[in-house]
Amino acid sequence: MENKVCKNKKCLKPLPEGYKHKYCEACRNQHAQKVKNGFKAAAGVAGTVACVAVTVVTAGKINPKE
Repeated sequence: MENKVCKNKKCLKPLPEGYKHKYCEACRNQHAQKVKNGFKAAAGVAGTVACVAVTVVTAGKINPKE
């Protein structure tokens, strides 16, 4: 049998026999965390753009103190 290793060039940990993924669990978790952080950043930008758009469309006439 051939010895499988993680495909991440910085990791190269040996993978157990019969492991179905190309990357080790730690590398897979790091990738998932990067994707989550990207979605959070995109949501933040979208929220900011929406707030600016509402302000521009209403010409700043919305006053929460009234």
